[in-house]
Amino acid sequence: MSASAHNPAPVPAPTPANRSTQTRLRILQTATHLFARKGFSGVSVDEIVSAAGVNKRMVYHYFGNKSGLYTAALEAAYDRLANVETEIFVDEPSVEVAVERLVYAYFGFLQNHPDFVDLILWENLGRHLPALPASLTKAPILQALGRVIERGIASRQIRPGLDPQHMLIHLIGICMIYFSNRHTLSQTVGLDLQNPAILQEGIRQAISLVKHGFCQPPDQ
Repeated sequence: MSASAHNPAPVPAPTPANRSTQTRLRILQTATHLFARKGFSGVSVDEIVSAAGVNKRMVYHYFGNKSGLYTAALEAAYDRLANVETEIFVDEPSVEVAVERLVYAYFGFLQNHPDFVDLILWENLGRHLPALPASLTKAPILQALGRVIERGIASRQIRPGLDPQHMLIHLIGICMIYFSNRHTLSQTVGLDLQNPAILQEGIRQAISLVKHGFCQPPDQ
């Protein structure tokens, strides 16, 4: 056995920069969870710092105020989804492949990030920000989807006249409803929307529905 195995290298002490990054992240993650549970108006800065175990002045140092922290929470949530969306179009897929990837990606993301679902619901309900930050945009995925549609129309795989903005709204809506309305639909429809097998069937039917709605029948 080598000497290094007996005497492992010491773990470097965290630097002030690392501690600062970790503190900011802890505040942001705690605030995101609380905003998702209670909405902007239902959460105080005192509650956030108590749950995060930080000094109150850190919130104002990193985020300016409660609205700045809320904005940062929304931006971080959108960034996580944008990273998932970007991966879908890296190889310029066909429309059928893009649709399948999008549905799988949205179902997977929404299932793994329930705070995102609740944040979006609160923001649409209350509109706590007078205007969303410019960074919260769907422009990159809309541009990629637009290119897919153009290629699909040219090759007669896509019905003419499809608009990428409406197409994206339809795709998001079909996937989002399984999570935004999971409690009421589970009871009223009689499907346990937290059951992985039920969600897999939902994915399968969503893909079939979207493909049949957007794609050109083979004999046309």
